[in-house]
Amino acid sequence: MSKSPKSAFILKGVIIIILATAAGILSARFFLQRTVVQDELEATRFPVAREIQAFELVDHHNQVFDNAALEKHWSFLFFGYTYCPDVCPTTLSVLNSIAQRLQDTGADIRFVMVTVDPERDTPERLAEFVTYFNGDFLGVTGTDQGLGQLTRQLGILYERVQPEPGSEAYLMDHTAAVFLFDPDGRYHAVFSPPLSVEAIAGDFRKMLQDYQ
Repeated sequence: MSKSPKSAFILKGVIIIILATAAGILSARFFLQRTVVQDELEATRFPVAREIQAFELVDHHNQVFDNAALEKHWSFLFFGYTYCPDVCPTTLSVLNSIAQRLQDTGADIRFVMVTVDPERDTPERLAEFVTYFNGDFLGVTGTDQGLGQLTRQLGILYERVQPEPGSEAYLMDHTAAVFLFDPDGRYHAVFSPPLSVEAIAGDFRKMLQDYQ
């Protein structure tokens, strides 16, 4: 039985819609692939920066450090502790080099170390520790509850390592990445170790340009 002209027209329309949809999907995939390739960042940057829920800590000036403290400037956050024998001093040295490297951008950038050992890291001890590497660096501490409010959102892992028998000194295992927040106070990107001054500074310049 032959098809009516109307049925043939409808069938042709359906085929065109299917082909157009398939072409659109392929084009979208191609575009996304090109976007990822063209990003060429060492950092992991989120397509949409992530909002951070309320938290409250205190900096080494005994001022409240909360969501508002992350706004109106860029912030590099590192989580460590003052008794750290290796990773933390090395990371703060890298961040100091990055701070020097980015001075010519004119961007307002803060560098913050949040302690994962609030039991020992008082504001006074943090002040002495972080400013040794750079006088503008900021140390942040607080209660275990306040620290957890922030670390859980960022996926920060840390735990106390049991000391040797007869010793009261202990170490902390902790995430060694550096986290970048944009001037809207949003979690913008993360830099995973090993940390490179050149790579992080270069990535930040690209992200700064994109943000503006």
